[in-house]
This record gives sequence, C-alpha cells and structure tokens, in this order.
Amino acid sequence: MKRNWFILMISVLMVLVLAACGNKEDANSSSKEKKNEDVTLKFYTWINEENGNWKKSVEAFEKEHPGIKVDVNVLVENMNSADYYKKLDLIAASGDTMDVIMLSNSRFLSQRASVGMIEPLNKYMDDEKLKIEEEYDMSASPASAEGEYYGLPSKFNKYLVMLNKDHLDKAGLEVPTDWTWDEYKEYAKKLTTKDHFGSYLHTWPHQHHTMKLLSQTEGTQLLKEDGSSNMDDSMVKASLKLRYELEKEDKTSVPYTDIISQKLDYRQQFFSQQASMVPITSYMVTEWGGFTPEFPITWAPWPKNSESDSLNAFTTADIMSISKKSEHKDAAYEFIRWMTTEGMLVQNKSIPAWKQIDLNDVLKNLAANTTNPDAVDIEALTYVLGNTISSKQFLPASYLTEAYNAFNVEAELYLLGEQDLETTAKKAKQSVQGVIDANKK
Repeated sequence: MKRNWFILMISVLMVLVLAACGNKEDANSSSKEKKNEDVTLKFYTWINEENGNWKKSVEAFEKEHPGIKVDVNVLVENMNSADYYKKLDLIAASGDTMDVIMLSNSRFLSQRASVGMIEPLNKYMDDEKLKIEEEYDMSASPASAEGEYYGLPSKFNKYLVMLNKDHLDKAGLEVPTDWTWDEYKEYAKKLTTKDHFGSYLHTWPHQHHTMKLLSQTEGTQLLKEDGSSNMDDSMVKASLKLRYELEKEDKTSVPYTDIISQKLDYRQQFFSQQASMVPITSYMVTEWGGFTPEFPITWAPWPKNSESDSLNAFTTADIMSISKKSEHKDAAYEFIRWMTTEGMLVQNKSIPAWKQIDLNDVLKNLAANTTNPDAVDIEALTYVLGNTISSKQFLPASYLTEAYNAFNVEAELYLLGEQDLETTAKKAKQSVQGVIDANKK
C-alpha cells in the first residue's frame, strides 16, 4: 500500500516538474485571464448531487460571478471518499486539468500538500486582507508548521454522541449535557435490552479505537505536531480498554466480531434501532444515508475522561483547496471563498465552518430539508455545538493515515480477543514507530 502511494506521488511530482518547465511564454500568457473571456473551473469531489446540491449552488455562484463557470466532477456516486482518492490521485498523476479539489479532512490534505499538489492560499488571503481565524473555525483545517494555509473549511463536524430519545425515555434517562466515559458505560448498561444494544462503535481506528484520546484539549492523535509518536499517551491504551469493556465484558455495545463478520454499518444499526447510542460527528444531523428515523434523535457532548475536564470536541471539516497546476487560481479562490461562506447556506446540506451564521437558524433549515424534520432535537444539538470546545489541532504529518492503519492491525487483535492489552500496546507502539522511521528516511 505504502509503495503504491509512493510510486503514485512520484508520478504526481514528475507531472508538476514537467509542467513547471514548460514554455515560459505560454505559461505567462495562460496565467493572464482575459476579463471578457469565460473561465471554466474543473472542481473535483466525492459528494454526489443528492448530498451536495451542486446544481443549485453552482447556478447561484455563476449568477453572482459572471465570467466564471464551474464544471463539477463527482468521481464516485457511492460517497466513498477512499474510492474518490484513488481516482483523484490517478487524475493528478495523468496531468489532467484540475482547479478546485475537495478533501475530507486535514490528513488527506496534508498527504497531497506534502507532494506539491496543493496551492498555498496565504497570498490570496493577504490580498483580500482576510482575517481567517475570525472568518472560519479553523480548528479542523489548521496551517502548516510554516504558517501556510492549504484549504478553506466548508462542512464543519464536531464529535458528539447521537442518541435514540425513545430508548432514553423508556430507560428513565435524561439527555446528558455534561458526562464522562464512565457515565457513558452506565448509560449503555441501562439502555441495553434483549432487543438492542446500548452502544455501537464502528471500525474506525481514528475515532472509535481512540475515544478517550479524543476527549483531550490537545494531543488527540497518534502523532505529535513534529511527526513523532504520541503512543506513550496513557489515553491510547485507556481508549482500547474502554472499547473492550463495552463490547467484551459489559456486552452493552455491538461486538467487534459481529461488526466485522456481518459488515455492519453505524447508520443501519442506529436507524433500525439495534443500538441506542453512537459516538459520531455532527454531519449526522442530515446525512441519514437513505434512512428515515421513526423516532426522535437527540444529542449529547463527547464524554469527558474525568469530571474536572472541560467539554472538548475533536473537529473535522471538508476542505476546499486549489490545485497547484490550476491556470485559473484567482477564479478558483473566488469560488472556494464563496462556496465556504454564502454557498454553504445556498447548499443547505451541512453545518458551515463559517462563523458569520446564526447556528440555530442553520440547524432549523437543515432539519427542514430532511425526510423527517421533527426527528431532529434542535435544542440539544444547538447546546452541544455551542458548549463544547474545539480541541487544538495541527496540520498532521503526511503519514498519519499509515500510522493509524498500523495501529489498527494490533488493535483489532485485542478487540477480537486474540492478544492482551499490554502486548497490543507494545506492538502498536513499535508498528507506529516503524511508519515514522520509514517516512523520515
């Protein structure tokens, strides 16, 4: 896998170098866009029309920006970002035209920025005199260590817990507004019946294998800001232990063996009422995956590690970036600035990272756009989003995904009961360090 990525990225670099060495006169003339000539931007995404509302959004943009057209290229219809990245990187390696690129989080942004695929935005921001931290919540799209910004955040997601309100009521439980992982475990016990589990945790190593790590104000990932290992953080092992206790000892969360063998999905488990709680992100306010809930959905903050901790939440964002090879960078910047601000309200599909919004109004409009608006507990969701602190992040090392994959190999052996926690922690630390060493050469 790593070798394939390396070969592909070498191909991308070769294309970039060849493009840079092209005829200077042609490059200069192509960069000067004629004011009276339409520019067509090629925009790449994995989000399909149903979930992206691109037709309406692009029409609104083009009406406000005569002279700029946008050609939306949805590379996959199944909304699978992993499949999208395979196709995107092949297009980049082939040298085909790319102007605007959408990325699903800072890990994938970092991978592509590190090989020169993404244009830094600082020049355009300076020309506009943009105070970016005042304009956007940048916690999920931070600058590099050198202070370079490589993208603007559009859809903004905060980690939280999604709950079945009917199940809470039947168990006599209140909607949590401030709680710990110990209390989550108690809720899971009380919510578990012969018909359903109290909890569901998916197969994601970056989320459900590291839940307690994600409750911290900083140091929430397996690598530190300088690319070194964070595996000595006690919350790495504590997170695995928490999941094991829920699934293997308490038997209150869907067993990992079932999730793997039956290829279970978190949406199916929650909306079919097979599980009462799912730690997830706020995109679930609208992204129901074809399901229509027949029960009210409520929301709670991401649990704390101890009572004295603040209510912290890891954040992610869909990020809009400009291709380094684009011949229309100014127009591309206009598009991503509009799409990550006013365009998010036109799109009306997700919560924006843009700060100049009325959150309550946005949530009401999003709920109204679902197949069952009454199912969404707007009051609880507004509380959670407004009362949790975004954890401190940084643009991660380009090999962070490799580190999580290596960690996952050992974590799964533990969750499946094939090795003990101490062995898992030791071997996972060694595996992650192996990834770091291989990438530092």
